[in-house]
This record gives sequence, structure tokens and C-alpha cells, in this order.
Amino acid sequence: MVTRMNDKKDPANRWRNPWHVDPEHSEHLSHSLLLGNKLREKITDGWALGTFLIELPTPSTLTAMAFAGFDFVVLDMEHSPFGFSTLQTLITAGHAAGLPVLVRTWGQDTGLIGKVLDMGANGIMAPHVATPERARAIVEQTRFKPVGDRGFSPLMKYDSLSEPFEQLGEGTYVVVQIEGKDALKQVEDIAAVPGLDAIFVGPYDLALSLGVPPGSPEVARAAEQLAATLPKHLSLGIYIDDPATCADWAARRFALQCVSFDGRMLSDGARRLTGLARRGFKPEDGGN
Repeated sequence: MVTRMNDKKDPANRWRNPWHVDPEHSEHLSHSLLLGNKLREKITDGWALGTFLIELPTPSTLTAMAFAGFDFVVLDMEHSPFGFSTLQTLITAGHAAGLPVLVRTWGQDTGLIGKVLDMGANGIMAPHVATPERARAIVEQTRFKPVGDRGFSPLMKYDSLSEPFEQLGEGTYVVVQIEGKDALKQVEDIAAVPGLDAIFVGPYDLALSLGVPPGSPEVARAAEQLAATLPKHLSLGIYIDDPATCADWAARRFALQCVSFDGRMLSDGARRLTGLARRGFKPEDGGN
């Protein structure tokens, strides 16, 4: 975990927003923009339970996730069909439900991450980070000077913050994903890049890179070796299919957990419902 993102001695970070609105009228918005702090606190306490939104990109899905008790959600732009026109609505819906919202971006276009953060996302999950140079490029886009080179526009939403550079610097959660064998070879150098909050293992792509089926013991061993190697101040995360293994992974330092995703949960729940509904029928009763 990175405890301080900006140097308070830097004059730019001490800038007070002249358009700051009285907290009586802006407290809810400022709280939503800084939910990354809430996520960081959960992880520091030992466990944050999240999930991915991929196939069902609607505000109602985010409400359901909040009602289910998830601690955060990742809006996945890498594997989903939704774009920027939908993203803003989803971020707002997540905040309305009290969820810290991370966005998994795609590609390496300069400016993409900054655009997502200006929409109000509480952090970034960057996929396929295989080199320290790529990790540094991500930090450049997510952190203000002196740690990075994130740009700033005095958008109306930031009128809710008295010191936006410092507050957003502290409230933005930055995750990079390790998803290949080449990344494993450089993971210590990746983890040494200042400004990162967490390293997140993507087990499916990692399995493909290692040449083994998903769920193979080789993937778990690689994750365990990573946990034994990396410094304790850096948080670790992983995607999990089976929720029964969450406590075990948390005990192995993987406190940032994404369990399942929206489409899988709907499919599993629907199958369970129809199975239970049909259980009481006998073939002669007309059941299938």
C-alpha cells in the first residue's frame, strides 16, 4: 500500500480550489470521488471483496452488487462491449450505491486513463503489464506531480474538493495486472515503481501464457511465489472463481479479490433457481 501519493511540500499540491463549494452542499459528491480511500482501508484491514461488471452494463446491476455486499466493483472495458458513453452512467450508479469504482482499461493509448479518472472513477486496473516501463507509464497517467504527470481540468465536480490535487492523489487506487510469464520474470522491478497500490494476478491469461489449462496448480504456485517475493507494503490481488477459496487466498496475502462477474452470477443463479423449481416435479406431473 502506498500511503502518500503527493509531496505536500510541492506548492502545486497545496493549491486550494477557489471554486470550492461549502461541504453542506457538496459532501456527497466529494465522498464519492474519494471512495478509493475506503477501498484502501478495507484492503489494509485484510480483505476487500469485489467483482467485475462485464456483460450486464446497467445501473441496476451495480445496485444489485451493492445490495449483495460487495466492497467494490471493476468496470471491465477490456472484455465488454460498452464504451465511454455508458461508462459515465455506470460510474455514477456505482457511487450512488456507495461502491468504490475501478475501471479496467484497454490498450496503451496516452490519455485514456486520464479520461476515465476525469469521469470520476476511483482507480484504474491496468491489464497485461509486463515491464516496469509500462507500469511507470500507468503511474504517469494516474498520479499528479511529483510522482506522475496526470493532467487536471477544473471540472465542476472537483468544486466539491478543497485541495483536489492532494485529495485525488490520495483517493485514486492504482492496480496493475500480472498476466504472463514475461511479467513474472520482471515482477519485482514492476512492483518497485513508485505510485502503485496493488499487483493483481489474472489467472486465466497467466495460465495461457504458462501453457497450462486454467485452474492448474502451476498458476497457484506462480501466485504464491509472487506473494513470497514482493514487499509487504504492496497489496496483492487475484481473480477467483470459487468463493469458498477467498479466505485461503486472503491468508496468502491476496486481500484485493475479484470474485466471479455479473454474467456468471446471473447464469449460476438462474440455473440454481430452475433446478430448485423442477426438483419437486415427477415426469408424470408435467415437469421436464
